[in-house]
Amino acid sequence: MTQRRYAQYCPIAGALDLVGERWTLLIVRELLRGPARFTDLRGGLAGVPPNLLSMRLRELEAEGLVARRELPPPAARTVYELTEDGRALEPVLRALVRWGMARLPPPDGIEIDPGAAVRSALWVYARPRAAGGPERTWCVTVDGQTFTLRLADGRVDYTQGATDGADLAVTVTAADLFRCRQQRVRPELAFEPGDAGLIAEFEAVFDLGAAP
Repeated sequence: MTQRRYAQYCPIAGALDLVGERWTLLIVRELLRGPARFTDLRGGLAGVPPNLLSMRLRELEAEGLVARRELPPPAARTVYELTEDGRALEPVLRALVRWGMARLPPPDGIEIDPGAAVRSALWVYARPRAAGGPERTWCVTVDGQTFTLRLADGRVDYTQGATDGADLAVTVTAADLFRCRQQRVRPELAFEPGDAGLIAEFEAVFDLGAAP
């Protein structure tokens, strides 16, 4: 990789040799939700120069953390996706979210990306074993944008967009989700349908109850 090395026999230094450059872990963050086009990555990484993004992707490919794949027609587009080694960084990103959440300023008056709220305040805190069944689907609308969170095979994943047949539809603001994590208060949530069991399960899976 075209970066400076720490040249230390240390697993932390060695890991940072691979992913410690500016924007690198944020690229991994974006790809954790699934394959993405170059334009998708630029959209999720506001402020990254396109030439720097291209260089970081080449570096990640060279190290075997990211792979390129050509979608078949009619899509005929190149997408980037994490390899198995790249996905192994997921626990690192989850830990950084939890560590960094308390160090963010309060969300009042701050424009928050709804996708960031879903990722950092719901997905990271998911507890699949709290669900009453092996599969669940939730549609969550955050500040007007809808996301689908699915529980399957013992894990929760999320994608942008709605889906038919969701077990529960939830509406919330991004600021409320961040307040929940920073101040440990229950967010203001609207549910449809208003099934008490499904609501309690959603709050348990995503650890949304107030502190005792």
